[in-house]
Amino acid sequence: MAELKNIETTLSRFANEVLSKGPEAVLPQNLNLFWLKKIQKMADHYLDTGFVSDDCENISAIEDSIITACVYEIYKQQNADDAELEKNKFIKFATIYLVCITMETVRRESGIQIDLPTLENIFSEGRMNQLKTEYPELGTFFKRVCLD
Repeated sequence: MAELKNIETTLSRFANEVLSKGPEAVLPQNLNLFWLKKIQKMADHYLDTGFVSDDCENISAIEDSIITACVYEIYKQQNADDAELEKNKFIKFATIYLVCITMETVRRESGIQIDLPTLENIFSEGRMNQLKTEYPELGTFFKRVCLD
């Protein structure tokens, strides 16, 4: 019961500190250090365990409410008329979002220059292809997390 209360408190805090500021606030580069680290832990867990070898048809569902809220916040901004998001597309967008979280963490820790995602391009295949071109070492990682 205490764990459920802790989850509710965290969700409430996230809603107050981030979601209430609009979709721009959930972009990785706009998260404060506390929320970036918290979501990075979620990203590490999912990106390490959500994919079964080379089977991109058998991807684990993302069950974290904070990640779900972030993806839907951006998706709703991009698709005001059509807020419905089917499961496979949600998983792909959530994976992209978590990769962007990881890239933001690396950017802040190392100072490397990476083109920052926008609300318009964060989920675009063109952006993912550009990143693979600019950083060929990401190709293997993208393939492992079914973004190839």
